[in-house]
Amino acid sequence: MSVDALEDYIPVGSLVINRAAVNAWVPIDHRNIDLLSAECSLRPLLYANWARAFICAHACCAQTSVIRVYVLPDDVGRGHIERCDRVLQKHLLDLMGTLDVSLDAWEGRKAPDAPVQTYKLDSVDNESLFYLFNTVPSPDPEALSVACAISQDAINSLFEPEALTGLKTTLHPYQKRTAATMIRREVQPRRSLDPRLSPTKGPLGHSFYYDCQTGQVYRNKKEYEDVKGGVLAESMGLGKTLISLATILATRGHWPLIPPQHSVGLHPVRPATGSMMQMAAAAVNHQRVPWRKIFQGISRFGEDYETCLSILEENIASYEIPAPPRRRSRRPSVMPEPEKIRLCSATIIIVPQNLLSQWQAEIAQHFTQGTFKVLSIDSRDGVRMPEVSQLMAYDIILITRRRFEQELYPVGSTGMCFCPAYALCTCHASLEYESPLKRLHFLRVLMDEGHEFAGGRKNNAYYALAKLHVDRKWIVSGTPANGLLGVEVGSAAYGAPKRSDITNAQLLENRKHEAGFQQELKDLDSLRMMVTGFLGIRPWSNGNYDDPANWSRYITPYSDGRRKPSSLRNLLNSLVVRHRIEDVEADVQLPPLYNRIIPLKPSWHDKLTQNAFIITLISNAVTSERVDADYMFHPKNRPALHQLINNLRQSGFHWTGHKDEELRKTIEVSETYIAEHSGAGSSFPESDRLLLRQAITAGGIIRASHSWRVFSELQEMGIYVDNFPTECRDAWALVACKEGDPTLIGSTQLAKARKWVDSHLYEGPQLLCSLAAAGEATMAKTWRDLSRAQEVEALEKTSVDRLPGQSKPKVAKKKNTTALARRRLLTEHFTVSKARSAPGSRTIKDSSKVKIVGEAGPSSECQTPLKSALKTARPVVAFDTDSDLARSTLRGTASAKLSYLIDRVTALHTEEKILIFYEGDHIAYYIAQAMDLIEVRYLIYTRTLDLALKSAYIATFNSKQTFRVMLMNIHEAAHGLHIASASRVFFVNPVWQPNVEAQAIKRAHRIGQTRPVHVETLVLQGTLEDQMLQRRKMMTVQEHQRAEKSLLDDEPMSTIIKNARLLPLHVEDNLANQMAELKVPIKLFGRAGSSDVDPENPYADLVFPIETEKTKKLGIKKTTEAELNAMQSKSLTGEQNKRKCGESDVMEDDTKESGALKPPRPAKRRVGFAIGDEDVDSLSSPRLGLDFGNTQMRRICRELEGHIIG
Repeated sequence: MSVDALEDYIPVGSLVINRAAVNAWVPIDHRNIDLLSAECSLRPLLYANWARAFICAHACCAQTSVIRVYVLPDDVGRGHIERCDRVLQKHLLDLMGTLDVSLDAWEGRKAPDAPVQTYKLDSVDNESLFYLFNTVPSPDPEALSVACAISQDAINSLFEPEALTGLKTTLHPYQKRTAATMIRREVQPRRSLDPRLSPTKGPLGHSFYYDCQTGQVYRNKKEYEDVKGGVLAESMGLGKTLISLATILATRGHWPLIPPQHSVGLHPVRPATGSMMQMAAAAVNHQRVPWRKIFQGISRFGEDYETCLSILEENIASYEIPAPPRRRSRRPSVMPEPEKIRLCSATIIIVPQNLLSQWQAEIAQHFTQGTFKVLSIDSRDGVRMPEVSQLMAYDIILITRRRFEQELYPVGSTGMCFCPAYALCTCHASLEYESPLKRLHFLRVLMDEGHEFAGGRKNNAYYALAKLHVDRKWIVSGTPANGLLGVEVGSAAYGAPKRSDITNAQLLENRKHEAGFQQELKDLDSLRMMVTGFLGIRPWSNGNYDDPANWSRYITPYSDGRRKPSSLRNLLNSLVVRHRIEDVEADVQLPPLYNRIIPLKPSWHDKLTQNAFIITLISNAVTSERVDADYMFHPKNRPALHQLINNLRQSGFHWTGHKDEELRKTIEVSETYIAEHSGAGSSFPESDRLLLRQAITAGGIIRASHSWRVFSELQEMGIYVDNFPTECRDAWALVACKEGDPTLIGSTQLAKARKWVDSHLYEGPQLLCSLAAAGEATMAKTWRDLSRAQEVEALEKTSVDRLPGQSKPKVAKKKNTTALARRRLLTEHFTVSKARSAPGSRTIKDSSKVKIVGEAGPSSECQTPLKSALKTARPVVAFDTDSDLARSTLRGTASAKLSYLIDRVTALHTEEKILIFYEGDHIAYYIAQAMDLIEVRYLIYTRTLDLALKSAYIATFNSKQTFRVMLMNIHEAAHGLHIASASRVFFVNPVWQPNVEAQAIKRAHRIGQTRPVHVETLVLQGTLEDQMLQRRKMMTVQEHQRAEKSLLDDEPMSTIIKNARLLPLHVEDNLANQMAELKVPIKLFGRAGSSDVDPENPYADLVFPIETEKTKKLGIKKTTEAELNAMQSKSLTGEQNKRKCGESDVMEDDTKESGALKPPRPAKRRVGFAIGDEDVDSLSSPRLGLDFGNTQMRRICRELEGHIIG
């Protein structure tokens, strides 16, 4: 093909030069090329035949000339002209940027000094990445037609009632549209224009395609096929898991396409003529007919086609991948066999480890048993991957990301060892491991929470996925990057009582042009890893020799924040499947969300704790004179300062980390500094002198507080008890108390006191004496353990500070089992609440003091104890109204936030489930102790939990009514967890990042939630956390992004901390004035417990959806799907019954509460013990055998049931 004809070139524009020319259009060639200056970009292009040019005198100015420029398209004449010259490409780009594309300029009629109309295609409206993500068009219900009849049937089945056999849950309309769009994108991906090109017209109206980054021009449309998959990015809580499973169900049994490069010569060559059935089976598989789904539907009518199925299984399609060519060598070599890959209709779902049970629970909840054949594999199972033939029988392979990486990218290219101990290894794991997954071509792979895949660099998951043969790929994540989240998620943190002050549309418009360049760069880099690494979208994933597209050149904004042409918007539109929030709200309305701040007046002890931190900051700032490395805000001290501020934030709940000795040294340094700078010529500012004196005074008040010192030494939470038995007050009290004052007892010691009373109910008059003796022994042991711990700490410090050459002192290494050592650690055993032991059969020393009490009052009928013994509820322990034990009540705590939580949980737990978010483990510990005191069962979801327990806690909390409160570490609540059973959410401390707060709220406010969700954030008035919250409300999105890791990165917040001032404080000797009082005092002794709980086995009431090595060692069996379904049905029935009775429909208006909270409803139909004058010796009679323990209770029930059946 010759490129001499002018028709091969495209007219692109004109130039004006200050040279005279003839008044006719003549070509520029070697004869007149000197008319062009040496610096002109057109000159080298003419020499290389990349361009043609014609010159003529300007019609308006005789001293200038017009040059018409024609450019050779990049897709024309490539066999004759070299088009890869980088220098020429640079000249072409410069030329295209200077051409005038107007028709008047082309005709020579435009004034030389008139503005030039160029090919500048930069986006006029620089929309933010957040805005682009939230304005991705919703799935179009009118664009769901595909050519494949089988796939069209799958799409139609999503919209037809009961067409998806096995699906129990009715899909919302938007969920149907999303699933249908996913199938359409999988089976019929559209062809899109190369995102680097823009359709353009020249001065004469000729259409062509222009790359504004390289200057290249194309005559023909250059297209790429969209990827078979994308990013399922429906917002958090809108059912992405259910949508994914519905897509799998609709396409169950469908077969992947054989890659075109391996599809030649696939017809089977048989050694002999096959039977008609064999040839039919081969044809069925070749046409990718979903025969498994068809035969499964037929089998429901009782028909059996076992022979047909076996023939079809034998003739499943496959293809071969030739071995890579070997390097030429003189040595003889054997050509390796080609790799045979078999087609598989299964979907691989790769999930984070903590979400494995979540997927299993979703499958069990939304689909009938047996709908899917699921293989679940965890990285800790120690189970080998099944063979190829076995894998092909599954519909879903549910695998954790870690195990997936181990399978396809084993470390060191060695196999996986499944032996019980490394020393006993017999599996030859040192040999190279070949995973069966590599020998199958799967229909689909789903990566849940796929934003974790995009770490900005290639990781093990990247290399593992490169070895997997798969037809369709999806990332499932509501937040593909930190800045890519739904506008409604961000607005959850800005809620207001009963209504929102800002709508989603307003918030989106406000962020349309936000300037967040640095954060956007991070988000785009995460997006790049998904596009190139996981999905393989062209041209971004093209190889070096296949016209690769440079991501930074076309997608990354300019350094001044200007958006490049529509490449990014087009990419998002072709990649992301999500609904705009207004389209979702048209289909389904979530229950209302009420988010409010609860300002609390700090207790006296709260002020002490806050001031202890402020004293440290003031003393350091003044004595260091706010300069050099001694100043805490010096960059070198950033880690220590960050830890201090983190502790200060957590101290808003309760803090015992300050030691008296540390505070004494701080005060001593401050006093010394004042003394040294009190001379006449001192430049010591009076304001700093006043600050130091205030700090010294406040420090003296803190050190003078006996209760503060005890809390600090014992690391205890103080509980204030009214009417504690007079004989026992001194034995159990942490500090001496005056007549009329409440008794201050540590929460740990108070739990022991109550346990002692429960286990010694029948000692009669000796009960109080033995309680006092127990208190003396408990406190003596507590102080003894503290002394021992201090001695060990001193010895360890001595060993560190010894002189050179000295030997290290020997410290006896013994297991630290003291209560003090255990208190600060959230062990797995502590993360699930345990009920108190029920009273056993004991010898009643004074039977005249005990009587049976029912709801209607005393009763002496012998049937009453028998009836109560056969009930599952434990007996209620009540006392005479004039008894000290009966009148003992919890009056308050040392923490204003804990007292508020006790009030709220007491009022709400019978009707609603409660989710409490915390940051420090010590906070969870103190709240858990309080829940035990008020007899509310809880679970603690913390970082240190085993995977099986994490899964069990979520499944148990959602499916059983036993546990009413879940304490959750805020850092564990970011993604994926479904806790819609909770409708009350509490944040113990304000959360600095609004997105983190919003994501935590979305654990409860999501599809499946049937109640209004009330969110309360507890804040101490006038404290640093109050100022932090006010600053957070005023910050822009960009400021939040800059200060995402630490609030110290925000300059105004850092200034607030530097200028922190002490809270007003005075000496307070009255214990009643030191506490945060409960609105409704709570009875301490004689509260009802639950006898169907085994205190020695806290895991007995848990639901275990998965099985791990740890559960096997503990002898815990996996909860079956049938048991889980029964629990969920029972839980649902219980909720419905409550609603019918009107018990759970009463939703108090949180914005109009008037002070006192409602006391908890009294327990109904309870029968129990009371101290009185009725004789109930028969209760311990061997003839009745009533022990009221769990074992006997269950045995009696079994015996009675046997008699009834007999």
